[in-house]
Amino acid sequence: MSGRLYRTELALLLRAARVRWIAGVLLLLIGISFALAWSEARQSLAETNALQSTERARWLDQDPKNPHSAAHYGQWLFKQPSPLAVLDPGVEPYVGRMMRAEAHHYNDAIFRAAQDRSPLTRAGTGTVADILHLVVPLAAILLGFSAFAVDRERGTLRLALGNGTAPGRLLAARFGALWTVLVLAIGIPSLLLGGFASLTLGGAGWQSGTRVLLWVAAEIGYVTAFLAFALLASLLARTARGALAFSLLAWALLCVAVPRLVTAGVETIAPTPSQQTMIARVEDEIRRYNSGEANAERQRRLLARYGVRSVDELPVNLGGTLGHEREQHDYAAYDRGLAEFHAALIRQDRLAGWAGILSPMVAIQSVSQAIAGTDFRRHIEFLTSAERYRRRLVDTMNLDLAAHPAGTDSPYLGRRALWERVPPYAYNPTALATSLRDASVPLAILAAWIVLVIGAAAVAARKVKP
Repeated sequence: MSGRLYRTELALLLRAARVRWIAGVLLLLIGISFALAWSEARQSLAETNALQSTERARWLDQDPKNPHSAAHYGQWLFKQPSPLAVLDPGVEPYVGRMMRAEAHHYNDAIFRAAQDRSPLTRAGTGTVADILHLVVPLAAILLGFSAFAVDRERGTLRLALGNGTAPGRLLAARFGALWTVLVLAIGIPSLLLGGFASLTLGGAGWQSGTRVLLWVAAEIGYVTAFLAFALLASLLARTARGALAFSLLAWALLCVAVPRLVTAGVETIAPTPSQQTMIARVEDEIRRYNSGEANAERQRRLLARYGVRSVDELPVNLGGTLGHEREQHDYAAYDRGLAEFHAALIRQDRLAGWAGILSPMVAIQSVSQAIAGTDFRRHIEFLTSAERYRRRLVDTMNLDLAAHPAGTDSPYLGRRALWERVPPYAYNPTALATSLRDASVPLAILAAWIVLVIGAAAVAARKVKP
């Protein structure tokens, strides 16, 4: 009986012109957004791969020189984004894509995608995630608000219940039919597009296939909550107009007003720290460490350590040894400053995750970015990975110089064999399990929203009156 009722409701929906129009518009919006994002990502990937090869060749082909000078010569390191950035770019357009590794300096990532976009692109259709988070809930409301309210107005609800159909079965059949339409309209296309992006945009190490499945499942769960809410309004309202007005008001609050208020509230509770202030504080500490008096004292201690009276008698290179010691101090100073800075930003991220209690859209934004690998924590991982590489490069150069004490012959110069000891840079993204752990709070909150709204609709169905 329930299966027959579900098939009947689904057949009626698929024949309705409004359903076909809504599904068609959603497919069009998602397709255009994906095509624009994929084209941009494909071009960016080709440019990044070409630049990586050119930069590696530049490093290996440099002229013989003092190894410490080679450390200043440095390298550009490039970020390989997640393929799912074409679905939800998260913070990617607003953070840098490349970082310079050189001696003595911690450089922030530069070249943000948002800066390179034309005004026409910035005023485009938005991302696939934008459409799923803002437009699709509205479509779910337009599909579901009349499910019971129209029958109540026409008197056919009394007829359906009078024929022995249990309210719960009727709700399940109509909910299932509407849910199937939404899955066909957004779930399957999103899955296919995500799979296509994974195959064409590389992304080794991102576990793209599993991420796509989980991302689509989370998006369907999010839309399910709004569909259940529309059915709840239809069960409670006396008229279809009332159900639509109430549902639209809830959509405007949950998807438009609350997310903006949350952004302002999080910024008020946990203000964004100034990176410039942090860097200036660290560099001031470094300048004090590298004063003339302090350097003279370190040189004196080095001579005493080896029991010699002059630099020429040292069994190590003075510049390389002191340079290596300086870098170790600088690393520790930057570690303290960056740890404090990143902790403040992660605190903001956690507050935003908890704010999902106020709106399922706030929750899905955090979940979507985490699964797609485009949240701020993944950017911090890139910065950390690039900094580890910078330190390896600088230490390799300084230690090689330190191992070649100054003599009366021509000065020691590093050559290609030394440059090759620094391997190519490769960013290895974190495991998916880490992303899910980071998003555990908003994920649990989103699940709670889904269960709460579906449960409320089920309770309302048992109490429904024709």
